[in-house]
Amino acid sequence: MPRIYADNKKDRPDRRAGGKKTPVVLMLVAAVVLLAALYAYFRPADLSAGLSAARRVEGAFSYYVLKGKPQFYHLLIEKNGKDMRFDEGVPLEITYRDEFIIKTVVSDDLKGKYTGATVEGIGDQGNHMGILLKGMDFVSGIMQGDAMDMEGKASGAYKISVYYKQERIGLIPLRVIITPQDWLRFAEKFKSPEESIRSLKKVAAQNTEDAGVRRVLAGLYLKQNRAAEAAAVYEDILRLTPGDSGVIKDLARSYIHSGRMQQAVEILSGLLENGKHDADAFALLGQAYGRKNTWGKAVDYYRQALQADPGNDGLRLLLAGAYERAGRKDAAIEQYLHVVQNAPADAAAWRGLGDVYLKDKKYRQALEAYAKVIQNSPGDAAAYANMATASAGLGRRDEEMKYLKKALALSPDDPVIHFNLGAAYERRKMTADAVREYQYVLTKNPADDDALTRLAELTFQSKNYGQATGYLEKLGRKFPQKPDIFVRLAYAYGELKKHADSARCYEKAVKLGVKDQTLYANLAYTYEQLGKEKEAVNYYKKISPPDKKTSAYIAGYYLRKKQFAEAVKYYQQIVKLEPGKASSYFSLGYAHGAAKNWDKAIENYLMALKYDREDDEIYANLGLAYEQKGLYKEALKAYRSAYEINPQTKVAPRIPRLRIELMKEKK
Repeated sequence: MPRIYADNKKDRPDRRAGGKKTPVVLMLVAAVVLLAALYAYFRPADLSAGLSAARRVEGAFSYYVLKGKPQFYHLLIEKNGKDMRFDEGVPLEITYRDEFIIKTVVSDDLKGKYTGATVEGIGDQGNHMGILLKGMDFVSGIMQGDAMDMEGKASGAYKISVYYKQERIGLIPLRVIITPQDWLRFAEKFKSPEESIRSLKKVAAQNTEDAGVRRVLAGLYLKQNRAAEAAAVYEDILRLTPGDSGVIKDLARSYIHSGRMQQAVEILSGLLENGKHDADAFALLGQAYGRKNTWGKAVDYYRQALQADPGNDGLRLLLAGAYERAGRKDAAIEQYLHVVQNAPADAAAWRGLGDVYLKDKKYRQALEAYAKVIQNSPGDAAAYANMATASAGLGRRDEEMKYLKKALALSPDDPVIHFNLGAAYERRKMTADAVREYQYVLTKNPADDDALTRLAELTFQSKNYGQATGYLEKLGRKFPQKPDIFVRLAYAYGELKKHADSARCYEKAVKLGVKDQTLYANLAYTYEQLGKEKEAVNYYKKISPPDKKTSAYIAGYYLRKKQFAEAVKYYQQIVKLEPGKASSYFSLGYAHGAAKNWDKAIENYLMALKYDREDDEIYANLGLAYEQKGLYKEALKAYRSAYEINPQTKVAPRIPRLRIELMKEKK
């Protein structure tokens, strides 16, 4: 029971000076004074803070009087210039851009003589009171650490421990927030995008629920034109954040860039269900249908995007471009004019307007529009190049060249400008200069088909067949279904006496459906040069109507093959083609003679003599035919006629022998 003091004078302690005081009495007196002072000191502040003043008084009494361990109440932290209070267990959240200072430990140690605060995990175990600490250091420490459990590290890697002497009396968790921007900074530290991607893939694989790292990884894939891989990552993000409209639109972009238009349309249509008006989603649908060349629908969706965001000039420009592709030039011009009326310095709108006018061959309007582009963007080389094209359309050759040279000065490596300059030289018949410009284009862009085509054409026309075959071969590999390429290539090889290559290219053209008499003749001739008579004959037969040369070749071939009936048929064809020439009948007579049809041979030789009586060969062959028939007298007469014309005739030795034969007949 508590001690009860009597209220009698005799029972009271002696209060006279010099009287003895017991230690218990002194402690009680000091405590009463301390409690009164503490209550008066803490009450106003602690009431406003929600902390019981009685609790503080009790704690201070325990610490100062009873020598117990001080009790921790809260930390006062200045974060980004603002004072904030953190009670036991309440986490301090920080991001990359945050800064904070631990200002005060509020505990029973009123003077803070023996208390302090340490941020565990930053390597320095000293007292961090009053030190500026930066969020970027904490974020970087987590992201660059070996352990890849980001969620766990962000919530457990760092903590603020409050110490009294060497003993912890309080703990404030420190939660680090890692954002997609942090991952982007992390990725940018690597030497190449591929290194960034590898690192982020590793992090994502070990943090299956982290959407932030996946957003950055997908974005890097898109920047590297790896749209299919980006789409796969965005699909994974949607697993973590279903219904996230931003991710859905990013996924749609990935589908569009990877050519999966239908999938893009499906997810965007789902996003727009229930009458939602999302300008970006409508614009993406317009882009998807544009990629499908369904420009009517593209126009519809761009219009809806513009209705959802009517002040967006960028959407209006997209709509104008869609109108242009849909063949609605007037509507496109209307949209471009709307933009420039509201924003006269919009170079993109003026450029679009100029392009429409240029394609429509409205060269004066095009020049005016491009002049506005130059006015607002003096260094626009493309505008100068298009002004050159418009000037050429107006026949202003000097202005064309002036604008081209200006464009080239602004952008000396631009292959488009060099191509246009090449075309300008070509129109001026300056072939060597044109070739030089087109060759430059190919060095910058080996896949430029237009430059390759012009080089092939110019070198072929200038009979530089060596170069022409090189360019034409490249075109043939790119466009294997274009027969004209192979016809020209075959001709060029023929002129170079490369008959095997020439035949190969002619045959390719024939397989592609070319039915051209000149081609047949050239191919037949090529086979002649290769010694392939049968193949030559096959193509000479295709020539219609036949001519003497082809018929003679075919007839001669059959004659050599002893196919006399075929030979006679083609020699008869020659007679029909040239009935008034001795050579026609002579050849037919020779074929009949080879077939031992001597009567027909004699008949045609006699016809030949009607047109030429001065040809010893006709007489000689007529004599041989008569001799084969046993008509020696007629034969001798023919031989003598041949001898009189040409004493060196091949039948001269037969004259004496035939005379002997005739003498024998008389006996």
